[in-house]
Amino acid sequence: MADGSGYKRARRTKAPRVSMSSGNLTADRRFAYGQMLRENGDAAGAAEVIAQALELAPAWAEGRFALAETLAESGRTDAASAEYRAYLVLDPADSMGASIRLALLGSDTPPATVPEAYVRRLFDEYAPRFDKSLVDRLAYRAPEALRAAVGAIPTGRKYTATLDLGCGTGLAGAAFRSMTEWLEGVDLSPRMVGEARRKKIYDHLAVGDMSEHLRAATRHFDLVVAADVLVYVGALDDIFRAVRGKTTDDGVFAFTVQRHDGEDFMLGTEHRYRHGRNYIAACATANGFAVARLDDGVFRHEGGADVPGLLAVLRPLA
Repeated sequence: MADGSGYKRARRTKAPRVSMSSGNLTADRRFAYGQMLRENGDAAGAAEVIAQALELAPAWAEGRFALAETLAESGRTDAASAEYRAYLVLDPADSMGASIRLALLGSDTPPATVPEAYVRRLFDEYAPRFDKSLVDRLAYRAPEALRAAVGAIPTGRKYTATLDLGCGTGLAGAAFRSMTEWLEGVDLSPRMVGEARRKKIYDHLAVGDMSEHLRAATRHFDLVVAADVLVYVGALDDIFRAVRGKTTDDGVFAFTVQRHDGEDFMLGTEHRYRHGRNYIAACATANGFAVARLDDGVFRHEGGADVPGLLAVLRPLA
């Protein structure tokens, strides 16, 4: 993607909102004018004006990110890459996703995972409209597909303890509530967890990283589900290892991912990772799981088109 074509397609993916205040009124006015030019299609003019604003507020991280975006839109890849790197100096946690933009420009290798701060900020902003957007606009059906797959396992019992990784607002929790005695959820976004808490579906909810939550857990789970969340994780070894460490020997790990038709995994232009069938199978085996099923499916739409996915059900190796 060294020609920047990945970035151009990625413009369909909205970055978190830029704070409109730098703390300098004159800089804010210049920036607002630059944004107006950008919205009217004059990316080159917008970049010039936003650069002027940043001369007055050089430590404004979000403004620096906006300048990088505008330079990329105007085709100035090298200048955009330099500004993304300057932004990362100001915001090492990368809450705007500059490392992803650099990868899509072909200026850097993709990060192993989407930055936590970016995911948290994006979904904190998205939380109030998340359910309606996913169900109505994106035809999201991962929770229902996972429930059907888990329900087809001939265990003949109700699950004792279920962990919903990346629980979001509780769409998967609602699908699995009747199948389990204890339902626990964890998500990076406090506002998403807040939405889930209002639904009163879960016995316990936590804000935090999935792998860290698993490693700190004091119980073992006989069912772990991850609906449309591993798309924000590239290399899966760490999360698979953490899940296996807290899964009972007769347990189930069920999840969906976006499908990659090559080997290993790749970062897509929509800022979501796609995983290959062979990669998932290899990671499963390496971390103590057997693949019970690994099926093709469509669990959401994007831009009016089906998004090819995979549904996996893993069981601990004997």
